[in-house]
Amino acid sequence: MKVSSDPSAKRHRKLLQFRKLFWKARRSLLTSGVESDAADEAYSQALKFIHENNLGVEALLDASLLDAQQKPEAGLQVLNECASSMPKELRGHFHHARGVILRHLSRYDEALVEADKAFKAENFDGHAYALFSRALTLGEMQRTAEAIDLYHKVLREPGFRYRGDVWHNLGVSYGNIGEFQKAIWAFKKAVRSQGYDTPGLTLTGLGFSYLRCAKTKEALKAFQAALKSPEIDAATQARARVGISQVQAHLGFGALSQDDLALAVSATAPSAVESAESPEPALIAKIKDAGDTQYDKYLNRPSSDRNDTFSVLRGWSSAVTLMEGSERRWRGGGYFLKWRCCGIVIDPGFDFLRNFHDARYHGREVDVVAVTHNHPDHNSDLNAIDDLRYELYRRRTQDPYTPVRPYLLFMDQDTQTGTKFGYEAPEHHYEPIVMPSGFPQLVDAAKHPAKLPFRLTPFKVNHGADVAHAMGFVVELLDKRNRCSCRIGYTGDTEFFPDLASHLLNCDMLIAHISQPGMDELIDDKKAKSLHLGYRGTIRLLQESKPKLALIGEFWAGFSDLRIDLVKALRVRSGFTGILPAGLGLHIRLPSLEIECTQCHKPVPFERIRVSPPSDRFGDLSYLCPDCVLS
Repeated sequence: MKVSSDPSAKRHRKLLQFRKLFWKARRSLLTSGVESDAADEAYSQALKFIHENNLGVEALLDASLLDAQQKPEAGLQVLNECASSMPKELRGHFHHARGVILRHLSRYDEALVEADKAFKAENFDGHAYALFSRALTLGEMQRTAEAIDLYHKVLREPGFRYRGDVWHNLGVSYGNIGEFQKAIWAFKKAVRSQGYDTPGLTLTGLGFSYLRCAKTKEALKAFQAALKSPEIDAATQARARVGISQVQAHLGFGALSQDDLALAVSATAPSAVESAESPEPALIAKIKDAGDTQYDKYLNRPSSDRNDTFSVLRGWSSAVTLMEGSERRWRGGGYFLKWRCCGIVIDPGFDFLRNFHDARYHGREVDVVAVTHNHPDHNSDLNAIDDLRYELYRRRTQDPYTPVRPYLLFMDQDTQTGTKFGYEAPEHHYEPIVMPSGFPQLVDAAKHPAKLPFRLTPFKVNHGADVAHAMGFVVELLDKRNRCSCRIGYTGDTEFFPDLASHLLNCDMLIAHISQPGMDELIDDKKAKSLHLGYRGTIRLLQESKPKLALIGEFWAGFSDLRIDLVKALRVRSGFTGILPAGLGLHIRLPSLEIECTQCHKPVPFERIRVSPPSDRFGDLSYLCPDCVLS
């Protein structure tokens, strides 16, 4: 057969030959993603063909390269500049490339128009590509049913080379509408497709689909197979590891944190022929990698050797604790009560977790968190504790010491209303118990599913209109026969009111919050502080409730360090000597009420403890036994 020597016919043939090189180059560039460059072999071959035949369509390759490098705006500009000069043989390819970039820019309506133009263009050999691109765009627009129909049409197109990508995205779409059995079917088809080059991502999606169907053994196999895929990237590795930890922790989807849920869901995100990988998943993966390593180290740390102990992990009150840097002298915090291996956090405000870990406690020792009112110096670390417990619960099967159980939350109504946890159906904590602000109602934790050795009786206090449901409480520590071994009262933050002492009678130990005394109440014994006990309110409470030991806390550092001076004055005015300032690092043995010496750490009867002032202003107090006090 005689071949025409007409230059236009020759150019036409060369442009048609170029199409194969174009598709190969696009595939190579988009697979390499942000790491792609002009040295790419397929790109170089296509560019060489253009130059050798003087075709002048470099813009198609340049736009593809810029899009792969995540510079879609620049790629779109290159295509717009050559729109009028693009030969008819490649108009379909031009519209296709432009539509893909518009999709990456989230300009979906325009992307659909370009996909339609490409499909209808003369000499366009990528009808299936155009359909696939349109399906991906519809998926991004959450028009999932339409996308599924188009994916099936693409699969019916003869000769389409990248069927594995279509099956993968079909699996994603089925998962998005909750048809996980169909998603499993599609993901399996993708993995088995000839030439499919991203099985790791698909196997990860398959694993999460199995999890949604409660097929944990199959899910674990899929995740493990994903990690063995040679092409798997760091982001997908992190997602597969999240899946494995979910299987090992027996966590349902609703029990996942928002971060882990986002990773799990994004594990099935489209890895299409025409989508470049974004940089964020790789960053997330590195963060997750580092976090997992640190959690492993944390899990291998032993718990504290303290038990039957009340620890003051609170320095100062209010937002004064926020006014300096990491080495600030004004630490906030809360309290930690350890009884018969049950750990109870009380009002975890600013710096609580920092103080908790400085005292050598471990997150696995937290079984209960009790919050009395919705002020940040009493509950700012609540979400942080919940996050820590979630991570430990997820990894409980790897804990070499005591695997954590779900923990129990006691919350006032204001905190319960104002607190949002990032889980639909958390498994790492029980349903929170909202402390009623009406008539005191005892909660017996020994009869709760958690089976914890204490009873708690909350009562309403007066701490201002913004926290109308602020609470105090009495906690009774139970022995093995469920008899009360020690009774501890906690005022929380409140002004003195006539019934306050009646709630706190017969306490072995009382924690009373004084705040900064008002100048008027120091001058006039008829004056009383509002919102807090203050000086006169604390005196009346001590006289009327008569505890064995009283700890005075919630000191305010706004003016001066009055801790020791106030306790001296309270002893004089109340006629009661069993009073100590509640300073950060004070540890009290229960039920004996012995104090742990700051210097030698020996337990000493509280009557014999001597309180030493700080070495610098607003620093920590020392609680010294007679042997450690220099005569």
